[in-house]
Amino acid sequence: MTPDTPSHVLVTGATGDLGRAIAEGFLDRGARLALQYRRSPEPLAALADRARAAGREVLLLQADLTAPEGPAALVERIGKEWGRLDVLVNNAGGASPRPFAELGYEEWQQALQLNLTAPFLLLQAALPLLTAARGSVVNISSVAALTGGAFGPHYAATKAGLIGLTRSAARDLGPLGIRVNALAPGPVDSAMTDQLAAPVLDAIKAGTALRRVVRPEEIADAVTWLADAAGAVTGQTLVVDGGRHFT
Repeated sequence: MTPDTPSHVLVTGATGDLGRAIAEGFLDRGARLALQYRRSPEPLAALADRARAAGREVLLLQADLTAPEGPAALVERIGKEWGRLDVLVNNAGGASPRPFAELGYEEWQQALQLNLTAPFLLLQAALPLLTAARGSVVNISSVAALTGGAFGPHYAATKAGLIGLTRSAARDLGPLGIRVNALAPGPVDSAMTDQLAAPVLDAIKAGTALRRVVRPEEIADAVTWLADAAGAVTGQTLVVDGGRHFT
């Protein structure tokens, strides 16, 4: 991606700390942006102003990805606006911390819908556009998928499922020229990590080789690399956690 050949990029969950950082990473590389939000676009106002000041096109698109029709409707709007999509970043996700014994059915279903079903439906809906562009997909998973993690079984299980979806899609869609990868961040300096109790977060930091959590812009750098420069990489899960887990 360069300012002369901007890619068309969709980032879901763009209002969060990580989503905004990813969007800014693509913006710095000359991309046109479609940024999905659920409730209010206000957190994206400064980013949108910067993009427009630089002559970059940015679409702020409201969509409830937990609604069965939400993902397809979002992709349909992008198709009408652009008729093209080069990169899909399935970043929307999350869960409130909950111990196994206290996890209820509704919370389980909510995590499943947001963290796994929505990315599947988005990729399926975007397939014609991605095929035409020989595009790429980056699914934001988590190291919790590999270790269990501090947020609970609903988060770990759905993020692990996203890695499985990534591998299956990469195998099936590779002949179409579409690459599909996952990125598994460790704890990131964000509002989500702020939900963890201080002793838990301190223990996480102490367990990393770098003795710190990951910065959002470091995740953005990894996402943009997977989306663009990593032309022969597909079906892989890139762990970015400051050296907490070695694979």
